Amino acid sequence: MIPLMPPMTEQKEVFVKSEYLKNYIILHGDVESFRCRQRGKNMNGSNTKSLQFVSWQQMKKKQQNSNKIVYGHFDYYTISKL
Repeated sequence: MIPLMPPMTEQKEVFVKSEYLKNYIILHGDVESFRCRQRGKNMNGSNTKSLQFVSWQQMKKKQQNSNKIVYGHFDYYTISKL
């Protein structure tokens, strides 16, 4: 059974560089989910790698100039720690 996501407030569309800066990803999510990712901690206490946000113009420019791939329109939902 797939868990349903609760209704999101302030739905945002953001553009993010991939981990190794090779491609771009389009994410849809609420502000709280992105905040959890930016400030999150792993189980061993180390920080998580933060997302590298880029503007739409920068993403399109790099895509045209260097043939970067844009993966798109993924829902990003993170449950915060209790």
